[in-house]
Amino acid sequence: MGADKGGNVERFHAAIEFLKRKLSTEFFQHLKFGLTGPQFYMLYMIREKGPSKVTALADQMEVKPSAITVMIDRLVAQGFVAREHDAKDRRVVLVQLTSQGQEVLKQLEQKRKEIVGRYFDRLEPEEVDELIRILEKMGSE
Repeated sequence: MGADKGGNVERFHAAIEFLKRKLSTEFFQHLKFGLTGPQFYMLYMIREKGPSKVTALADQMEVKPSAITVMIDRLVAQGFVAREHDAKDRRVVLVQLTSQGQEVLKQLEQKRKEIVGRYFDRLEPEEVDELIRILEKMGSE
């Protein structure tokens, strides 16, 4: 079924881009903490992975470590993350969330749930389940 039946590829792309822009616009209006989208994502990654090396964060975000260093400097200045030396190897510097970073991440995730929830409210519960199942299937390897 590789053929583009009736312009479905274009419809899909347009729908995804439109929804992404709407969600991003709504969400970023609530980033009153001075965070950018990539900084929010970095906080999320650090929380999920625990204390992390700069190189690991750069790999995850698919950017150079120097770009991550600038972002981390800003997050440190805002009090959202802290740098610490690894107890096993003092040459290694780890980045971890502060309690303030955990709190801001929690607030932003709650806001994200509210925003996406409003979009889900337009669908029946089984449509939400089907939508998620389809997106997971499309994203799987």
